[in-house]
Amino acid sequence: MSRAKAYNLKQAYQMITSGKHQQVELAFDVDADTFFMLTTNYGLSGAKIDRHDNHFVLTLEQEASSASG
Repeated sequence: MSRAKAYNLKQAYQMITSGKHQQVELAFDVDADTFFMLTTNYGLSGAKIDRHDNHFVLTLEQEASSASG
């Protein structure tokens, strides 16, 4: 599964909401407020946030990402 890289929060939101990507790597410094906002907004819908190679990776549920694409 390929992973899209977002270099800022605006780009991350665009990639997440586009439905084209199941995984979005947050390739920028994520502060605590941003982290908790992402977990609140997307964690309730089944998304998972993991840490890989010094970046957070948001993985969306397959049904959610394919339904909007």
